[in-house]
Amino acid sequence: MKWIYLMPALLASASCSPSPDELLTKAKEAYAAHDYAVARLHLAEAAEGAPGNREISLLRAKTALALGDGEGASIALATLAAGKPPQGELAELAAEAALLRQTPAQARQFVAASQSAEAFRLRALAFLQERNLDGAREQFRQAVAAGGNARAFADYARFQLLEGDIGAALDMSNRAFKAAPDGLDSLLVGGQVAAVRGDLGLALKRYEQAAKSYPTSVAAKIGQAGILGDLGRTAEMETQLAELTKAGVRNPELTYLQVRAAAARKDWGKVRTLMQAAEADLPRYDRARLLYGEALLHLGQVEQAIAQIGPIARVQPGNRMAQRLLAEAQLAAGDAKGAFATFRPVAKSVEARPEELQLMAKIATAAGDASAEEYRKRASQPAVRALAADLAEADSAMRQGNWAKAVVAYDRILGNTDGRNVVVLNNAAYAHLMLGNHDKALGFAKRAVEQAPDNPSVLDTMGWATFKAGKNPAEAQRFLRKAAEIAPQNRTIGAHLSEVERALKNRG
Repeated sequence: MKWIYLMPALLASASCSPSPDELLTKAKEAYAAHDYAVARLHLAEAAEGAPGNREISLLRAKTALALGDGEGASIALATLAAGKPPQGELAELAAEAALLRQTPAQARQFVAASQSAEAFRLRALAFLQERNLDGAREQFRQAVAAGGNARAFADYARFQLLEGDIGAALDMSNRAFKAAPDGLDSLLVGGQVAAVRGDLGLALKRYEQAAKSYPTSVAAKIGQAGILGDLGRTAEMETQLAELTKAGVRNPELTYLQVRAAAARKDWGKVRTLMQAAEADLPRYDRARLLYGEALLHLGQVEQAIAQIGPIARVQPGNRMAQRLLAEAQLAAGDAKGAFATFRPVAKSVEARPEELQLMAKIATAAGDASAEEYRKRASQPAVRALAADLAEADSAMRQGNWAKAVVAYDRILGNTDGRNVVVLNNAAYAHLMLGNHDKALGFAKRAVEQAPDNPSVLDTMGWATFKAGKNPAEAQRFLRKAAEIAPQNRTIGAHLSEVERALKNRG
């Protein structure tokens, strides 16, 4: 009796199983949508039904590469090559798989005879893995000379960032974006270059687009989380980090961001816990160790703090934060003379900040040095040269579109003055607007308009910040109309007013 009832169900189940062709179609759709994890599942099932299918094997290799699985890609490519040296596209894919497996010599061997832009790119990356910067540079140049492609431009831009040539990196990043505006490499390097230039608003836009279009990209999500942290949006950053942790992601960049988020909340116990779990895998001079040292200092573990901060301070004498933390740790450990020697170069600088001079006065007093009173006097007086340097830095940053750097400089200026300078307040508001920090921008704009209620530039910033912060659009319109009446020829004011009035009209 059981056989009679089960047989139709088994037959129905068999008839409903998708064929290899149907599974391949689903895999292609998932691959096109950049959902590589789903594509891999469909391809694995399709391969069981059609083990010798060349199209399935090729897409399996490409999918594995997209997921960063060099071993899986190599297995699929070996099947396709059937024991012969891979040629053409297969050779390029095999070279990429070899790079993922950290075998650069083999990668270069796969594409040794090719003169394509992609082959030059792959050889450049192989030289980079071998720390041959000259070889990498030459291969990147030849990749561009051969016509290039989006990935070649993007990788060359990363290399130029490594060499500190930000202008050249920007040019290559723009070429990558022009060649493939939706490409993962174009978006990631666009975010990276924008972040280095201080245009965090653009950086976040690029990373968000990458994360949305490529849901399996860990780099896109980590980049997005990092920029959210740079913008001070810690809660959003932590949400992103929690999703990555839940997905089982583990890498040093994620650890650093987790530590940084905990430090931003001054949760020093969490910083210590995170670092204790990851410390053995981190390089001696990793930036996360500086935050670890700061946490240990706050937790009263002074000697351990010195052990973490000391090596970084020694190899990075220009790192003011490292020098300050080391000096504070030495002072806490009772080594006032050591702290004095550590922090003296920072405090002697004409650009020393008041808070740095106050710390130096405290250290000098503890060390019994007669210079303590001198540092106290300097700390109580505006540092004219430091202020001039901040103003020059802010002005340069604004011209270059480095909004993050401008914000830092303006914050210092406002903190070391009476905080009433209209130009500084207005520019700080504008820089925050460009970063997407609309509420902060509105706060600075309000302070500026209190000082100059009839200045058209200030009124424009106030109206635009009100609108972008999602506040009362009618109030935004009132400020912008007043600005337009005072400066009717100003195109920026006119454009802002038109957009606000269009939004009000659409709201009915």
